[in-house]
Amino acid sequence: MKRLFCTLFLLLFSLGAWAQYAVPGTVTRSGTHLKVDGERISPEQQILLLSNIDGTDFNPAWNKAVSGRNLGIGLTVGGSVAALGGGALTLIGIATSVIGAATGAVVGSIGGPDTAHDAAESGASAGKPYTTAGLITAGAGIVALGAGIPMIISNNRRLNGIALSIKF
Repeated sequence: MKRLFCTLFLLLFSLGAWAQYAVPGTVTRSGTHLKVDGERISPEQQILLLSNIDGTDFNPAWNKAVSGRNLGIGLTVGGSVAALGGGALTLIGIATSVIGAATGAVVGSIGGPDTAHDAAESGASAGKPYTTAGLITAGAGIVALGAGIPMIISNNRRLNGIALSIKF
């Protein structure tokens, strides 16, 4: 087990060190920017580099992919926040309903069984608006996540494809 762990550890760090060295004339992508020979180029140089790849101007395609990637990131972050917030609000609504039902039953038992039943039902309905709002918010967040993640992936592939098509 120790030998396996050491092998994996060395492999992990050797790959990271090896990835730092680029072949001269290599264009790589770092986020939404290009690197030539491992050095990030200026936006003006990037525009010039993308303007003539085999006689084609790739600046519009690059900008569209960057915009789509940024929109996907926004949807993913917003969807995550909405899903977590909606889940928390749903739990608060459920807890409010349970506590309301228990409190209504205890307090209503002073007036008899019928009053206890009515008070418990009334207390149980106290958390329904929170639960409903939480479920709607969480659902919207999940939908945003479902749209954002594929947008990030597809636009990253487009950016990688454009970067790989650059030849020196």
